Amino acid sequence: MKLFISLIFLRINSNNTMKRSKTTIYPVLCLIFLMFPCAVFAETDLYRQADTAKKCSICHYRWIYTFYVEHRGTPLAPLDEEKVVGKQEMCLSCHDGSVRDSRDRICNDPGHRIGAIPSSRVSIPEKFPLDENGALQCVTCHTPHALSRQGAATDELFLRAPNVNSSFCKQCHVTKLGGQGKGNHPVDILPLKNPDLIIKAGGRLGTDPKNHIICETCHIPHGGVNNKFLVLSVEDPKTRSVLCEVCHSKKPGLAKDQALNRFSHPLDLTPGLTVTMPDKWKNGKKLVRGTGGELVCRTCHIPHGAVDKKYLLAEHNYRDSICVECHSEKRNIADSSHDLRVMKPDEMNIQGHRVSGLGPCSPCHLVHAGSSKLMWAREAAMDEKPGEFCFSCHSKGKSAGKVMPEDFSHPMEITLAEEKSSSSLPLFDEKGINMKGKIRCSTCHDFHNPFPLYDDNSENGKKHSKFLRLSQKGSSGICVDCHPWHGLVEGTDHDLNITAPDFINISGQTPAQSGVCGPCHVAHNAGFKKFLWSAPAGPSLPKGWNPAYTTDKDIMARLCTGCHSPGKIAEKHVPKFGLHPREKMVEGKPLLALEIHKDEFPTFTDTGEIADNGNIVCSTCHNPHQWDPDVEAKGPGEIIEGDSGNSFLRADLHSVFCTGCHGIEGLIKFTYFHRSIGRLKKDAPFTVK
Repeated sequence: MKLFISLIFLRINSNNTMKRSKTTIYPVLCLIFLMFPCAVFAETDLYRQADTAKKCSICHYRWIYTFYVEHRGTPLAPLDEEKVVGKQEMCLSCHDGSVRDSRDRICNDPGHRIGAIPSSRVSIPEKFPLDENGALQCVTCHTPHALSRQGAATDELFLRAPNVNSSFCKQCHVTKLGGQGKGNHPVDILPLKNPDLIIKAGGRLGTDPKNHIICETCHIPHGGVNNKFLVLSVEDPKTRSVLCEVCHSKKPGLAKDQALNRFSHPLDLTPGLTVTMPDKWKNGKKLVRGTGGELVCRTCHIPHGAVDKKYLLAEHNYRDSICVECHSEKRNIADSSHDLRVMKPDEMNIQGHRVSGLGPCSPCHLVHAGSSKLMWAREAAMDEKPGEFCFSCHSKGKSAGKVMPEDFSHPMEITLAEEKSSSSLPLFDEKGINMKGKIRCSTCHDFHNPFPLYDDNSENGKKHSKFLRLSQKGSSGICVDCHPWHGLVEGTDHDLNITAPDFINISGQTPAQSGVCGPCHVAHNAGFKKFLWSAPAGPSLPKGWNPAYTTDKDIMARLCTGCHSPGKIAEKHVPKFGLHPREKMVEGKPLLALEIHKDEFPTFTDTGEIADNGNIVCSTCHNPHQWDPDVEAKGPGEIIEGDSGNSFLRADLHSVFCTGCHGIEGLIKFTYFHRSIGRLKKDAPFTVK
């Protein structure tokens, strides 16, 4: 029937029979109308649509009569042999501003791109046509014929299918569905809080159920800020709101009580000096940074196709493995005495997780569920000062109760003068920020660095950790960094690594274990509070010394005689005549030397305090840390015999200090101070015995 009618119309047109007698045409037409009235009207409707005079051919160029029916070109346009979907140029013939200007959104804004070939992750239904190259065109998603009604709803934006709660998006992006079970951010759930900034940026919430998260809450097909079609950036924290943070905030937490979610991993900042973010995770995925190199939510998390499905992580986090990819300098804590899996495997963190099943980090830190600063996972008050975190373990009844600083430890909570501050060791303010603050536990200790290690004297083969900063310089590295002038003792006769390598200090450590300072001083649990003394104390009155020159309480004498007395490690260097008379007045002489030069030649009380009314003791004349007063250098590293020009004497001792009181006798008194001639009165002849 179609062929029959077509032949009649083609015959009429091709032979220019419009001038023929009406009596020839009308009988034929009337006969057709009488025999096939429905078919005629149905078939002729097609040609009304394919007529150049009709509105359909404005868009459907190929429907023009000459092309569609006669199947030939014209002098103005060739015949388009290939059937294709509508092209962008056709859409822009109206959307160029003549009807509506969509050029900026379509051509410039990030969004679905015309000519892009869908990846293997996208499944295009057959009803969404692609062009001859398999690429997207406007009509892949849109059609001007999408004005059908579904109940009371009209298909919006001329889409090829209804778009209720982003159902249109889901037809192609099937791999983005399935929620956390498929490694994707869940949809069709309520947001954590009102996402006003997202709505203002062009995102929208679902309608059924109302105000639920849908694809178009975060994504927009035309527009957005990047090639992920996002309504807000996830990588530009400096100039605009970050998409994730609108709902999850800058301190996302896992606690149901939002008041507790204050101590998450910091965001939107560049790594510190000790943190190195890799370019890629170990699984090969690119590590995302902010536009300024910042750590952002997307650094660790990925909303679609996450490797770790539970927390939508970009990398598997097997026992804190993801932590050490950036914090590689802290990986040495594993299997050390600060690794609670080793020391206290049955301990629980604040989430009730047994540490034996965790990694080395999670017993003490929780990325999004800390109870206090440092993402703390141990019991701790919210207002604790920096350093007091240590006491959550290092206190009586706690997991490290056997290792705790008691009496006679290095002073804490003190502020140092700038000239005495170390350039290498940190000081902390009340908020725990590393700046010009006070000495805290973490000034000297690096809790993640177990070095230097030392042997356990009671258990063969067992190692202990000191967790000291500057550990590459040995156990006394931090001491010398703050007290560099005392570090000159290294390599001298007072360096027990050279003169008494088998010496044991109060902590049971040899000089090799304790470092150059350790034989005489320890930072914690010293034998004496003064000078944090760790060596044995000797007698205040060795044999032959004048009892009038000392007392039983003279700590300054006892510190020296702990080595310099019979039966001790320095018994070969015990002066037969020790100490200076306590009377500081020489007949007919003022106390000028003591007053003017008290900084160079300090006098001490029996308790070891420097005071104007103190006594002249060993340390008044000797600097136990510097062998040669004229050379600010370490010792030669071997035992040497001294003379009156070195032997740990203070500079200008005889010429300034001794002669200040003794006048011309000062040189004799200085030279023979520890011999009998140095004790003779001035009215007796000086003779050497």
